[in-house]
Amino acid sequence: MAGWPAACRVPAVPPRREPAGFRNRVPEVGAGGPLGRIGAVGQRWLSARACKLHVALLVWSPGCLLAGWWQVTRAMGGNGLSYLYSVEWPVFALVGVWAWWALLHTDPDTVGARAQRRMEAERSVQRPAAPVRRAEEEDEALAAYNDRLAELATEGPKTWRRR
Repeated sequence: MAGWPAACRVPAVPPRREPAGFRNRVPEVGAGGPLGRIGAVGQRWLSARACKLHVALLVWSPGCLLAGWWQVTRAMGGNGLSYLYSVEWPVFALVGVWAWWALLHTDPDTVGARAQRRMEAERSVQRPAAPVRRAEEEDEALAAYNDRLAELATEGPKTWRRR
């Protein structure tokens, strides 16, 4: 370009200076910013649990709507009870969509931890003191019954985990 006139020469562009470490920096999934949000969305919508819920919804809702259409055709054929069922099946499809949404947005770890905290709080609550028993006023059957009730009271409430 040495032979070209100065007006035709392209000025040299200085290299673009980027902050140190800019090219090698990859935002972490779950961190703030757009990639963090995408990672969180991917964890919610594309996890194994979420994919099973998606498949269940894709089977359940069309099945309910198909059953509803079948009941409509039966109702048109003269079956009076099918009018009720033709309304009921689409409602079942909507319940399925609601359950899918609720299960998708519920974190099972959080629910379990919340239930555990609630159970621990119930255990820490002070129970009222048992009334004073007078053994001389009780016969054998009543004493045995009261002993059994006292034993059950020390065990705490009956739950599905401990029967």
